[in-house]
Amino acid sequence: MESYIFKTVIFVSLIIYGLIRMPFMKKCKLKQNIKSENLSYEKFKVFIAWLGMVLVPMIFVFSNVFVKFDMNLPVYIRILGVMGLIADAIFFYYIHKELSDNWSPVLEIKAEQKLIKTGVYKYIRHPMYTQCWLWVFCTGIVASNWFVLVFGLVTWGFLYFTRVFNEEKMMLGEFGTEYSDYMKQTGRVFPKIF
Repeated sequence: MESYIFKTVIFVSLIIYGLIRMPFMKKCKLKQNIKSENLSYEKFKVFIAWLGMVLVPMIFVFSNVFVKFDMNLPVYIRILGVMGLIADAIFFYYIHKELSDNWSPVLEIKAEQKLIKTGVYKYIRHPMYTQCWLWVFCTGIVASNWFVLVFGLVTWGFLYFTRVFNEEKMMLGEFGTEYSDYMKQTGRVFPKIF
């Protein structure tokens, strides 16, 4: 019975993430792309991440294919994962709201793009990446499944590590010293302590 509850939580969380992102996808398509970085490879990387962050969790929800990878975590640990997913969804919405039409699913600069340095961006340059790490980790904990957790971390990690440095290079090219000063004041995915 409890496995159905946790599977339902994962399913609902994926729907919520989709509903949060949908209006921003529409806004993104309306703005003209003025600079992009190998768009077909970027789309491929997004697809790979989607496999681990969406498709595998959905397969987990609707089948028992990954049952041999169960972690058998205690219920209270899985509930902590649920709480993490709730906090993560709120964070996801807040980040998208802060970025507004400056967000893009791929590495590109849009017309009239601004460097956002308010809200959470005052402390972290890439809070969306922080949010994705948390999402993947919490989904794996709620699923209590090694395959869901590790595959999600690997596919998201592939996108993150092949993108973040190129993204910062692109932002430096677009915003110059404003971005380099911003880099000195902020952490990449966690706030700077000192």
